[in-house]
Amino acid sequence: MSDRFILFNDEQIDAQQIMMLTDLAKLLLEDPNVNVSFQKFQHYDPIQNTCNVSFNWLHRPEHVTKAGLKSDIMLDTIGFNHTDPSIYKDVLNEDFDHMDFFKQLFMLIEEYRLTNIILDQRPVTKRMFQHRLNVKLKQNNSQIQVYKTKTTYTDLLFLTIEHAILNENFIDHISINETYDHLLTQLFGRLTDIFNLKNSEDSYNLSVSIMVLVDYLLKEDMLNQYYHLPERIYREYEETWDLDDIKRTDAAQTDDSKQSEADQEDIVTENIETKSADNKGENDHYLEMELHEGENSDVLSDNEREGDASDDMTDMMEKKGKGSNDTLDKEEGGAQGDHNPYQLKGINQNVNLTFNKPDITPEDVMNYKEAVDSVQFEIKDLTSIIQKSMNHQYSDERNNLTKGRLQKNLLNWFIDDQYKLFYKKDAFSKKLDATFTLLVDASASMHDKMEETKKGVVLFHETLKNLEIKHEILAFSEDAFEADKLNQPNTIEELITYNESTLNQNDARIMTLEPQDDNRDGVAIRVATQHLKQKQESQKFLIVFSDGEPSAFDYAEDGIIDTHEAVIEADKQGIYVFNVFLNQHTIDEATKKTVNNIYGKQSLFVEGVENLPYQLSPLLKKLLLQSI
Repeated sequence: MSDRFILFNDEQIDAQQIMMLTDLAKLLLEDPNVNVSFQKFQHYDPIQNTCNVSFNWLHRPEHVTKAGLKSDIMLDTIGFNHTDPSIYKDVLNEDFDHMDFFKQLFMLIEEYRLTNIILDQRPVTKRMFQHRLNVKLKQNNSQIQVYKTKTTYTDLLFLTIEHAILNENFIDHISINETYDHLLTQLFGRLTDIFNLKNSEDSYNLSVSIMVLVDYLLKEDMLNQYYHLPERIYREYEETWDLDDIKRTDAAQTDDSKQSEADQEDIVTENIETKSADNKGENDHYLEMELHEGENSDVLSDNEREGDASDDMTDMMEKKGKGSNDTLDKEEGGAQGDHNPYQLKGINQNVNLTFNKPDITPEDVMNYKEAVDSVQFEIKDLTSIIQKSMNHQYSDERNNLTKGRLQKNLLNWFIDDQYKLFYKKDAFSKKLDATFTLLVDASASMHDKMEETKKGVVLFHETLKNLEIKHEILAFSEDAFEADKLNQPNTIEELITYNESTLNQNDARIMTLEPQDDNRDGVAIRVATQHLKQKQESQKFLIVFSDGEPSAFDYAEDGIIDTHEAVIEADKQGIYVFNVFLNQHTIDEATKKTVNNIYGKQSLFVEGVENLPYQLSPLLKKLLLQSI
């Protein structure tokens, strides 16, 4: 029976947990670019600069999960710095008859050696590794009971060796049968050398000495996998391979033809499905963050037209005039031009941004009028409440002043303060010192929510327009069919631009909003953040309409982390980010937890999109009153 830990399609990732592990990995490796990923087995991948932690620690008591994941990071970082890659390659180049047994035996011994190095260097980790040991002992005992019922003894022999190492007991051993029991006496005598291991070569020599004893006796290789040696990494090792060099290696430039069949078995967890079935290639690893230098990116076109007086300043910053469809390449992944304000890197460095202003048809104009009619009461009510609040806030008189208008109450003339007979009314602006950007997820999953979403967007737009508050409305999507490792085309639809937002101009462009393919939320939030940074208003709000987790090419669960980081970056820029999560049905607690992990507590959950206008109204009221 396999002990595989399967990740099912409804698995939720804890963004806060990933951020905590990433911070720990960055600290221990002294590398700000290291990533953290979940795989079946813990290991560090220096080629992709990723610390892989094991799914095996999930769904356990919180203190055990935390200890297990942190100890994985310790082994990935401190442990990796005490390994010799050339020895690992020697292990792979051995020719024993039972190589799976040999490789797992070597990794078992190496983990024991590295664990003790970490405990010596950092005694404070003792409790953490004790929790790790307790789980391993429990799993070991359970598996021993399973394989005692079988007639093949390879796994049982390995588990017996593991049991002795975990317990550091090489005197008493589990009985297998007469032949193996006699062998174990010799074998355990050699295992005592485990206390004297100094380096990877010592682990290799001990493993070889044990294989000499057992290889001829075994009838078949291992049925199960308990320890993992990442073959892809170490088969490519050469004598000149240096840790700093491989951290700079572009994963996109590695030769797929050199990967062994064993590499395809590195990840045995089931892939979480994204909105496009074509999003992952056969060699893609679940949750791996690919690093690309992006030399093949196109440079910005030189055929931009000159700006005119009606152009939005933000548009001109992006080197595109009104009504244009210019493309902006990524800064890290290729030339974007000196005027591109976006900084897309890491998992997004091969994103190709295109801005588009959809054309308006007579039908769009008619549909817009109908949408306004459907929410006109909410618009009027909300506008009235805010205007009254503004008038109340600023129209109070200041009395008993030494100059100003003469007040009706002249009592002060007859008392000591005979000069304080005047009053003033505070001057106030009829405009709020605030600006908004509304981001709308235009992915395929929005198809059953888009019509009601448009009404919510219309409510948003008309209310702010009535209050003369400048704002921007953008929709975002990724082309799932064109996306690949070197290019992920993303489109930002500019439905309402900042400068036209308070005018009766191009309102009907909102009705062109249609569901497309995938959604790369982190990129869209960074685009909106950059736009808001250029605005002069003191209070800046970013509202994100979405109906699910981020999902795009090589994004998946990494997208949760990326979006969470984008929200944090916006917050540091003084931008208040709020998520409106849309669903036609009851939203389960796991989904709410994921959304809260991304956006914190700044989330509004709308169950039944027909309720969006009525739930959006109190939110806008709250944010606007906050601005007064």
